[in-house]
Amino acid sequence: MVKKLKFLGAFLLAAVISGVVLVLVLWRTPEVNIVYMANSNYLPYMMVSMESAVMHKNKNSRYHIHVIAENFTAKDEETVQKIAGDKITVTMYPAKKLNLDMRHLGRFSSFGTALQKLFIADYLSDVDKVLYLDADTLVQGDLTGVYTIGLRDSYAAAVKDGLMYQFPEHVAGLNLANPEFYFNSGVMLLNLNKIRKDDIMRRAVIYFNTHNEIFGDQDVLNAVFAGKVRPLSYRYNCNSTFFEEKDAAFLSTFYQEPVPQTPREVYDNAVILHFAGHKPWTPWFKHSYLQPLWQGYAGKAAAKYQISY
Repeated sequence: MVKKLKFLGAFLLAAVISGVVLVLVLWRTPEVNIVYMANSNYLPYMMVSMESAVMHKNKNSRYHIHVIAENFTAKDEETVQKIAGDKITVTMYPAKKLNLDMRHLGRFSSFGTALQKLFIADYLSDVDKVLYLDADTLVQGDLTGVYTIGLRDSYAAAVKDGLMYQFPEHVAGLNLANPEFYFNSGVMLLNLNKIRKDDIMRRAVIYFNTHNEIFGDQDVLNAVFAGKVRPLSYRYNCNSTFFEEKDAAFLSTFYQEPVPQTPREVYDNAVILHFAGHKPWTPWFKHSYLQPLWQGYAGKAAAKYQISY
């Protein structure tokens, strides 16, 4: 009887310990909410980015991928759903028609679709925090680390944009609350709860409808977030254009963190690569390292999801 009690006690203790370990594992690996947006034409490139994110996901990480889909066919939706699997959930949202006067974009008229970004907090009404990724990104690491960065009273965390030194007059003309920090909206960790609480979507619409020559959603978000944005390391939104143009010393000062000496080291060190300028699927993109890198991921995605570019 004593032996049985000892065995039962040991069994219960082991069960309790296992339960505690499971709780700790789940606590340390929260569900990572990721959101993309694309129209039907951009679907193949978005799938490459999504596949790269899934390929580098830690086996314990849980991803919930949200897709704002503009003009997707039934086949397009089926293609996206194929990425769902172990610890990967997919939710899709049909894009709404935007009640915005696109003439305010002026020479930036090609950025009309991207304005859906202004309403992510509305689409994902039950989500408090999300990592937004442009479809022209490649993910080279697990995203749990960036997702768990604290936002506190910030609307977002994002990476400083090289447009600040490329087009200083444009940035200065925005009269930002923090003129020393203009961020790129291609990768953003968004505090959706605070964005909804402070009615930022309404402010964004007002700003858009009262300004001209707007550089898409990026100008609007920089303005209405009013400086309440936490800077992220360039490693989370590494735009090849900037690292080819400037040396490490300049970029280290610009980003306020050490930057490797060569572009190749920068790219290898990046968690998220962003092809914000020329796209690697176009004939005029001839980068000797980044083009074959993207093509490698694209080949895997094409075979897995039966897509073409």
